Amino acid sequence: MRQLILIVIMLAALCTPALANDVCTQETAIIGADRLTDALDEETKQYLPEISGATSETFTKSLWQLVTDTISGLGSYWRETLRTVGALLAVLALCAVLSNFESGRLTPVCTMGGTLALTLICAGNLNAMIGLAADTLQKITDFSSLLLPVLCSACAASGGVTSAGALYAGSSFFMSVLVRAVTAFCIPLVYAYAALAAAECMAAHSGLEKLRELAGWVIRTAMKAVVSLFTAYLAITGIFSGSADAMTLKAAKAALSGALPVVGGIVSDATQSVLASAAVIKNGVGIVGMLAVLSMGILPFARIALQYLALKLCTALGGMLGTEQHVKLLSALSSAMGDMLAITGSAMLMTLISCCCFMKVVGI
Repeated sequence: MRQLILIVIMLAALCTPALANDVCTQETAIIGADRLTDALDEETKQYLPEISGATSETFTKSLWQLVTDTISGLGSYWRETLRTVGALLAVLALCAVLSNFESGRLTPVCTMGGTLALTLICAGNLNAMIGLAADTLQKITDFSSLLLPVLCSACAASGGVTSAGALYAGSSFFMSVLVRAVTAFCIPLVYAYAALAAAECMAAHSGLEKLRELAGWVIRTAMKAVVSLFTAYLAITGIFSGSADAMTLKAAKAALSGALPVVGGIVSDATQSVLASAAVIKNGVGIVGMLAVLSMGILPFARIALQYLALKLCTALGGMLGTEQHVKLLSALSSAMGDMLAITGSAMLMTLISCCCFMKVVGI
């Protein structure tokens, strides 16, 4: 009888690789990971490896390809940005020259005309970048609504039941808060901030400056508050839920080994294999999710950053060419562009942090 049991165990060990592959395939289908990329476009899919073969090496390779393609894709935007910089500097120089004619009598006219010209040049780019940031935020949010449930299921299947629920609830809640804060407050305030900056430049009124600074403070405080609360929540829940999951797994393995005589240890080892395969799927989904988010957001982020740096450059050079009011206007418009950069970066960062936290749950 003992020899028969040993023969059965040896046969089961020989079948382990095939069974492990079957288990991974079945678990991938059960949690819906095989349909995760169906909603993505082909441009995004080209950077994504197979979930079963997603490793740190494939992540590094895909990320490098994504970065190089993004840099090469910025060629046309570089030329457009340089034209914008040239136009802004030309307006600054022209207004500075005209202000010195007729003993400064043309200064009010030059101030108003220069303000209108600078605002018109920057308004188109600012409006385009606001639309780009809002569209990118919506894409990342839509994909997160598909990614987070899959990560939650994979995390729970790998043994992190408590952590999976806590991470999913927190990530979903704070992403929805971010979307509502951006659409309801931040984007309208960015428009108001730019309008107040232009009005302040023409009227030179300190009250308008205070209103503009208040609008900018509300935007930045809202972004900092959402991201800070999100990271604090993940840090706190990660400590307590991770310990609870580890204790639960340890107790379950001990109970399973002692409940079934002779074969209890074998069943416990088999359960360990199932949990390990679920952990492999979880990590693969996390890697694919991070690459998908980066591929959706890195080019818009780079485009907004390019416009932001261009306005910062014009502000720096304008200090030598233009008047104080016009330089102050460009500084305010660059801050508005920086706010859109922060919005796009916050959406990407929060999703990436969520993926990393799911991948770190429960060491099998």
